[in-house]
Amino acid sequence: MKMSILEIEYRNIRKITDLKIPFVNENGEIIKNNFIMMANGTGKTTTMTLLKGLFDGTAPSWSSEKIKSFAPTMTGAEHGEFAVTVKFDEKRYKYVLFLDYKAGTAEISTITSAVGGRESGRHLPESIRGIFSPEFVRRFIFDGEQAEKTLDSSSNEADETIKYLYRLDELDEIVAANQKILTDIQNTEGNKGSTSSIKNLRTRQSSVNDTITRLKARRDRLRVDIKAFEDEKKAKEEQRNNIDKNYEQLNQEKMEILRDIDQNKGEINASIAEILRLIKSPYLLSLELCGRMQELGNSMTKLKLPKSSSKDFFIELANASKCVCDRCIGPTEKDAILRNAEKYLGSDQQAVLNAIKSSLMSSEFDTRLSDAFANLAKLREKGNRLDTLLNINQEKLIKAGGEEAELLQARIKELIELISVSKEQLRTIESKDDSDEQLTTDNNLHKAEQEYQYYEQQIAKATRTNAALRKKIIVEELVRAIRNRATSDLKAEIVRKTNEKLKRVITDDFIEIESIDRYIKLDKRDGASEGQTLSIAYCFLGTLFEDSELEFPFVIDSPTGKMDFAKRQAVADIIPHVFNQMVAFVQSAEVERFADRFYANKDSQYITIIASPTGDSVEVHKGIEFFDSYQREHKGDEQ
Repeated sequence: MKMSILEIEYRNIRKITDLKIPFVNENGEIIKNNFIMMANGTGKTTTMTLLKGLFDGTAPSWSSEKIKSFAPTMTGAEHGEFAVTVKFDEKRYKYVLFLDYKAGTAEISTITSAVGGRESGRHLPESIRGIFSPEFVRRFIFDGEQAEKTLDSSSNEADETIKYLYRLDELDEIVAANQKILTDIQNTEGNKGSTSSIKNLRTRQSSVNDTITRLKARRDRLRVDIKAFEDEKKAKEEQRNNIDKNYEQLNQEKMEILRDIDQNKGEINASIAEILRLIKSPYLLSLELCGRMQELGNSMTKLKLPKSSSKDFFIELANASKCVCDRCIGPTEKDAILRNAEKYLGSDQQAVLNAIKSSLMSSEFDTRLSDAFANLAKLREKGNRLDTLLNINQEKLIKAGGEEAELLQARIKELIELISVSKEQLRTIESKDDSDEQLTTDNNLHKAEQEYQYYEQQIAKATRTNAALRKKIIVEELVRAIRNRATSDLKAEIVRKTNEKLKRVITDDFIEIESIDRYIKLDKRDGASEGQTLSIAYCFLGTLFEDSELEFPFVIDSPTGKMDFAKRQAVADIIPHVFNQMVAFVQSAEVERFADRFYANKDSQYITIIASPTGDSVEVHKGIEFFDSYQREHKGDEQ
C-alpha cells in the first residue's frame, strides 16, 4: 500500500481564510520533496495538530475549547474546514474536518470517487483500515518529541514503531480472534455444566483480568516516573555541581578525598586477597591449633611403623623363613600373613601419610594472618574516616552554596528515595520468583496471569471444552514463537542498517545502536544531544520505511531542529532515499545546509507563508527565490 498527499486546504482556520497547498506538479505528478516555511503565528503548529486529528480520527473527540481555539479572530466565522486529499495506490480520498466554532464540535467526512459524494466519518481502504490508529499515524506525522521517545528508557516507542510499521500488531488480532472462538464455543457448550458455577468462574476471571490491566498500567506508569525522577536527579546534581565548582578550595579538597577513598578501596581489596591466601594454612589461625598439629605429627613419628609398613612388606615376610620376632614361619603362618595383608596400607597411602606427617612436623605459627586482619581493620577504619570527611566537605559546600544548594540537596535526597521506592514497586510487579511469599495476585503480574490461566482451565472443565482450550493455547504459543523470532530477526537487521546510516550522518562522534528493547539503547552511552537524537530517529525510521510493505509520506515539523550543519547535510542526503514523499514544515534557520541542499532537485517545491502587513491574515509565496531570501533575512528570528 502506497499513500501520497495530494493537497491540503484551509478555510477559516485562525489567520487563514482560504488556502490550498498542492503537492502535485502541473502534470498531476506527486512532488517528492515539499518545504513549507510558515512564519511564527501563521499556523505551523495548528497544521500539524489538524493533520494528526484528521488522519487518526480523534478530532471529533476534541474538547469544545480546543475546537473553538481554531476560530478566526478577525472575521468572526462560525465554521471552518480543514481538508486533505490523498491517494492510496491509485484511488483518491478526500478527508474533510468540519469545525463548528459556535457549538464547539468537529466532524470528519470522506469523499471518494467510488461513492461520488460525501460520507460521514473517516473511511479508509479496507487493507489498512485496521492499522490506521493514532499510534500508527504519529509514526509518519512526526515531530521532535516523537524522536526523543525512541531513546527514552521509560518508553516502548521503538518496539511500538516496529510493531505498527511491520504489521506485527496483526498477530495480536489473531490472539484476540482465537480467544473469541474459545469464548463462543464455551457459550455454546455451557449448558453441559452448572450455569451458576460457570458464571461465578467467569466473574472471578474477569476480576483477575481487571487486575492484570491495572498492574500493566501501573508498570508503565512506574517506568515513566523512574525515568522522570532519574532525569530530574541528574539535572539537580548538575546544578549542585555547578555551585560546588564555584568554591575551588572546597572542591579541590573533595577531589583529594575521593582519590583517597578510591586508593583505600584498592588497599582493602588487596588485604582481603592476602587474608584469603594465608587462611589456607590452618596453623596460622592460632598458636594453640598450631601446637596441636605439631603434637599430631610427633605422635605419628613415635608410632615407629616399619619403613615399609604396607602390603608389600607382609608379602615379603610371608616368603621368609623366620618372622621379625625370630619365630619360624610355616605354611599356616604364611597363609595367615597373606590373608591379613589386605588390611594394611599400600605404599601410595603410606606416602600420603608421610607427607601429612612431614607437613604437621614443619608447622610453625607466626603472626602473618593476625597482622593481615589487623591491617584490614585499620584500612576499614580509615575508609570510615574518609567517608566522614567527604560528608563534612559536602556539607561545607552546601552551606557555601547557600539556600539554593540546600534545597537542591534536599530534592536530590527525595528523588533518590522516590527512585528506590518506585524501582522496588516495579520489581514487585514484574518479578517471576514463585518462592517470594510477598508476591500476590494483587501486586504481581506473573501471579495474576497464573490465576487467570487457572480460571481459564476451570471454565474449560465446567463447559467440557478442554480440547478447545488446548487448541487455543497451542495457537497462542505458536503466535508467541512467531512474534519472538520475527521481532528478534527484524531488530538485528534494523540495528545493522540503522548503524550504517548513522556512520554517514554523525561523523564527528562515535554513536552506535547496541540493541532495541522497548527503546533504542546506545552502545556505551547514556544519551545523545538533541541534534544526535533527531539523527538517530531519522536513520531508525528511514530503515523501517525502506523495508516496510507500507509506503507512507513523511510529515515532519522542524526536521533538523538544533542540528549542526554537518548533520543537516547528511540527513538531507538520506531522506530522499528513504521516504517516497516528504512534507517538511521548516523554520527559516533550517534552510541553510538542509532545505537548500534540495535546490538543484527538480522534484522539490518551496512555499513560504508569512503574516500580512495588517497581521490578520497570511500571504503565500511559492518558489525558491522568495523562500531563500526570506530565510536570509529572518534566519535568527526563531532561534
